[in-house]
Amino acid sequence: MEKGIFVVFEGIDGSGKSSCMESVALALEAKNRKVIRTSEPTKGKIGMLIRSSPEFLPETEALLFTADRAEHTAEIKKWLSEKNIILCDRYFASTVAYQSAKLDGRSADRDWLMRMNISVMIEPDITFLFDIDPEKGLERVESRGSKSKFERLEYLKEVRKNYLKIAKKHNFVIIDAAGSREDVLRDVMRHISKII
Repeated sequence: MEKGIFVVFEGIDGSGKSSCMESVALALEAKNRKVIRTSEPTKGKIGMLIRSSPEFLPETEALLFTADRAEHTAEIKKWLSEKNIILCDRYFASTVAYQSAKLDGRSADRDWLMRMNISVMIEPDITFLFDIDPEKGLERVESRGSKSKFERLEYLKEVRKNYLKIAKKHNFVIIDAAGSREDVLRDVMRHISKII
């Protein structure tokens, strides 16, 4: 019997998680599964505020991300009840990994971030952490021709360390994102096939 599945794709900038998520969606749709693609920050009012105003303090940004997640999680629960497979590009781990890393000498407290998110999130059925050396990730970002304030080498090194700590605590599946697109997709689909 088909059921709703919540799958999250996490990783630093340039890890390839977004393009892999799209490939996963197409593969599942080819098997006649109902797939919803979503991401954070969302395209809702709070998510668009985050996207349009990059100069918030880390704590302010974290609160906005968490408020956006609260609204998003309500949608995800509804989609799950309708037996969809939800593929989500970033979820709670992004807020914790990014906002607790120092950017321009500022960061938010990791424990505070975790406590705040626990109250609004649900546990995904599976979370993939696309792990890649930040230098390689930045090479990919630069080849796309656009960089955000988060795409700095030393900062992303700290974000990666944070991700790996969260991954261990929450049993994420760690994917070697330096491999070929085909190998990465095959690895991800192998894990997804065990839960659908």
